[in-house]
Amino acid sequence: MQDFRVKTVDGLSLVARDWNAKDASSNRTLLIIHGLGEHQGRYAHVAEHFINDGYKVYSYDQRGHGLSDGKKGHSSGIDSNLDDLEAVIKEIDAGDLFLYGHSFGGNVLANFLLRREQKNMKAALLSGAWMRLHKEPSKVDVLLATAMNSIYPSFSQNNKIDETALSHRIKVGEDYLNDPLVHNKITAGLFKSFYASGVWAAENSNRLKIPTLVIHGADDTIVGLRGSEEFARNSGGVAELKIYSETRHELHNDNKCDEVLKDVSEFFSRQ
Repeated sequence: MQDFRVKTVDGLSLVARDWNAKDASSNRTLLIIHGLGEHQGRYAHVAEHFINDGYKVYSYDQRGHGLSDGKKGHSSGIDSNLDDLEAVIKEIDAGDLFLYGHSFGGNVLANFLLRREQKNMKAALLSGAWMRLHKEPSKVDVLLATAMNSIYPSFSQNNKIDETALSHRIKVGEDYLNDPLVHNKITAGLFKSFYASGVWAAENSNRLKIPTLVIHGADDTIVGLRGSEEFARNSGGVAELKIYSETRHELHNDNKCDEVLKDVSEFFSRQ
């Protein structure tokens, strides 16, 4: 394992990770994009699974997360995160590229698939992707976020992620709370942009060209299942939806994680 830095177009430094440390000779490369408030280090077991499957595996801490630069929980907008993803892809040793985006990272990935050019990309995974929230914000909340974004876009508040809603495994929530690289922040600018970009992705997935597996936990009380259903339905068959019973938001950290990762591997292998 080896960390390296990627410079963004607006001058930030992102910490990325080569989980194989250049030891792999595979032409298949996986890039993992983490969720809101967390960091790439929480995906060690996911990386190990795909390394054992013969992939070169990379990940990175998104701006405002983990060890990367930027105010915690802030982004000026979806385009900044899409530019970041493009910058990371340019830096990694990619042959056939597979992308794995979870939650907030799934929002980034869904928009990347629909808005940006994909080179050498074979397939994608959207895991509990933030397109529709489980509990939609009130009109008043949206208006307040819009107003605050106009005045002070980096205004920060608690993201209200309930650690017990991540997984049926109690230790997952405990480790999340005790992880020094996890934070509970979200800014007005990030919320306004990504709330809109999630809805846009669900409604415009007819633009999708890359085979995509969309997975969601039936017990997810953080991100709404209907967003994943809408994305798959509007894709015209390019996206395949799989829902896991008795599974919460972090499918890769819940009781069916082995089944989930096996299904993802099989989907990727068919592409």
